[in-house]
Amino acid sequence: MTRTRPASVATAAVGNPALLAQLEAAFLWHPWSPSVRPSDALMLVSGNGCEVTDVSGRRFLDARAGLFNATLGYGRPEVVQAIAEQAATLMTYGLGAASTPPAVLLAARLAELFGKPLTRTFFVNSGSEATEAAVKIARGYHALRGQPRRQMVLSLADGYHGTTLAAVAMTRLPTTRAGVGPLPAGFASVATPRCQDCTTGHEHEVCAGPGPEALEETITRLGSDAVAAFMVEPVLGVGGIVPLPHGYLAAARQICDAHGVLLIVDEVMTGFGRTGAWFAHQAAGVVPDLVTTAKGLTGGYAPLAAVTARQRIFEVFAGDPLIAGLRHGHTTSGHAIAAAAALAVLRVIDDHNLVEHAAIVGQTLQRQLQAALAPASVVRDVRGVGLLVGVQLDSAHRAAAVTAACQRDGVLVRQQGTVVAIAPPLILTPAQGDRIAAAVAEAVSDGAAAGS
Repeated sequence: MTRTRPASVATAAVGNPALLAQLEAAFLWHPWSPSVRPSDALMLVSGNGCEVTDVSGRRFLDARAGLFNATLGYGRPEVVQAIAEQAATLMTYGLGAASTPPAVLLAARLAELFGKPLTRTFFVNSGSEATEAAVKIARGYHALRGQPRRQMVLSLADGYHGTTLAAVAMTRLPTTRAGVGPLPAGFASVATPRCQDCTTGHEHEVCAGPGPEALEETITRLGSDAVAAFMVEPVLGVGGIVPLPHGYLAAARQICDAHGVLLIVDEVMTGFGRTGAWFAHQAAGVVPDLVTTAKGLTGGYAPLAAVTARQRIFEVFAGDPLIAGLRHGHTTSGHAIAAAAALAVLRVIDDHNLVEHAAIVGQTLQRQLQAALAPASVVRDVRGVGLLVGVQLDSAHRAAAVTAACQRDGVLVRQQGTVVAIAPPLILTPAQGDRIAAAVAEAVSDGAAAGS
């Protein structure tokens, strides 16, 4: 006798927006969002190219690429095919016990993109996990070389490297840090090299702010023999889309070398063409000791992140007394489906010259925004590099109003404090760039009328 089972909630909700909204309100806990969702919260069901579609059928131009990770947009057939083929062949296997071709090939491809001596890649699942792994690698490297006191990890006060506890300890941003202590020890902040006149809108001819000397002073104060690494974003992301001043990263490299400190560059947001270069540190002419990547690595098609190290750092771990290797990892580190997706994403970026495209279209978009927003007194600054642009407004309230107005106009941007962040897929067309600039300009006008 066949037993009839009642339809599951998931089955009943298919094609039923009202039920989906009820289930969301009752069961889903959103990250980085108010507990009570706003009435205009999106429920997205599909995507194609640079556009996403909600349950009502309305389409939006995604000028934030999801969470800055949908670098190829949505529904890219080459990536979808790679995922399906790998899922049908071997979804994954733990890299502690074996290897899989996608993980091997992806590590080799990353070595090509980074160039020597950055040749060894350790896979994890998210940018935050990459930060944790990089911290452990840096400290372990020094300990295995007979310098166990080198434990302090430095980072910029306004930097952001994730939401795990070690990553939270590496920032002074209150939205990330407040109320989650006690935080682990072994971390210290360096003054952020940002121009306060740009932030406040004061007239000035030359931008000024703390320079690399703040890093030197911090290392000296703590003692060179106590500092393991300095971790830095080439462009502060959550901290407001703030590119490091010209020459800062190169000076940081020299300072770290002088004190025996490892330089870790966080390319989670900036890597894989986002800034108009494969990696932002390459455009700065700097070779880090460790690089963390995520987001654009798989274009949002699967969770995957990585820490890529110099060969000499990898070799030191052969001296570990317990396993003669790195004692760190996760069940799905280097997941074969995710690695296959990443290989496909990197091929598309390469085959279609999307790094160069991002540089050209991004420069045009930034100029359009600067020209359109120049008359607006509420705009403090328009800055960025490649397809990573921030519009600094005079208040967080204004930035929220502009973000909401853009959404009503069918363009999705992201509010980050007083900044409206714009980071569309790398496949953005000039016409779509025009639409983003027009929507933001109109939204700023609406936001100004709304008051601060």
